Amino acid sequence: MSLLVAFALFWGGFSSYQGIYLPGNVSKTTWINIPAGATSTQIADLLYQKEVIRSPFWFRAYLALSGQADRLQAGRYPFSPGQNVPSVVGELTRGSVAYNTVSVTFPEGYTVTQMAATLQQAGVCSAQSFMRAVKTDHFSYSFLATSYHRKTVRDPLEGFLFPDTYDFVRGESPKTVIQTMLQMTQQVLDPHRLREIAREGLTVQEVMTVASMIEREAKLKSERPLVASVIYNRLHLHPPMKLQIDATVLYALNGHGSLNHDLYINNPYNTYVYGGLPPGPIANPGLASIQAALHPAKTDYYFYVARNDGSGGHYFSTTYAQQLHNELRSQQNAAHHG
Repeated sequence: MSLLVAFALFWGGFSSYQGIYLPGNVSKTTWINIPAGATSTQIADLLYQKEVIRSPFWFRAYLALSGQADRLQAGRYPFSPGQNVPSVVGELTRGSVAYNTVSVTFPEGYTVTQMAATLQQAGVCSAQSFMRAVKTDHFSYSFLATSYHRKTVRDPLEGFLFPDTYDFVRGESPKTVIQTMLQMTQQVLDPHRLREIAREGLTVQEVMTVASMIEREAKLKSERPLVASVIYNRLHLHPPMKLQIDATVLYALNGHGSLNHDLYINNPYNTYVYGGLPPGPIANPGLASIQAALHPAKTDYYFYVARNDGSGGHYFSTTYAQQLHNELRSQQNAAHHG
């Protein structure tokens, strides 16, 4: 008798006891987002955490014996009381398109207002209702504790809605949308990364604020640690040097004005006017920018300016004289590339 057959007989005799055919413990319909690329083990753990199934082991065993481990599809699914493992697997192999779901992509560096517009365009929820939830609903995540208590923060969730591709149901409640995105942020800000932040003597709020500025300033992934080094080098001077980051001015303007005319607008987010970090993040950063904020390059740079040569890169420098020279090169490049 093969091991597989023997295991199947064992499974057949004890499956009902072990939870294969017993329903999970959800008391009402629960929507769960299955991320793209998730393994069967990760899916089993997620379903177990949400009490949709009683045992990750028997979920994986059923997949192996039924030959469906490779047929599970990413998406957003509703799971109801009374569903057992075969029923849950049936939902996951059928796909979420039956539930009027829509795939929504938020690029790295989007602000919450841009996310709101994207959700409305996709038919998930109105921009107004999403922004109302951002500003008034409360969400219990430890990494949000600081932002909720800062009166100068424009949008409490700015910086903490992880930019990714999600599957939402058309007509989904804004609070559920936000919860889904915050859960992804919680996966990114896992215990290992939180320990890294603590070892650097930083707060989560500070790291996400720096990461958001990196996200908006650096177009090239390779330059993100360099931009991070400029930010920290300026902050660590005695006395600290103002960051003078254009992206913070644009955030302060919120689409109403321009750098040419409003560079010194009196707003707490404007790092040309106010020293130190802005009150909070100015966008929602991706993982590469978060990593750069945690692991900046070791440089003696205090300045950078866009090359304007079509590369998306910057010139970095240590002294103001070098910066002036690089600004001239930048202007010449701009004139040449028109």
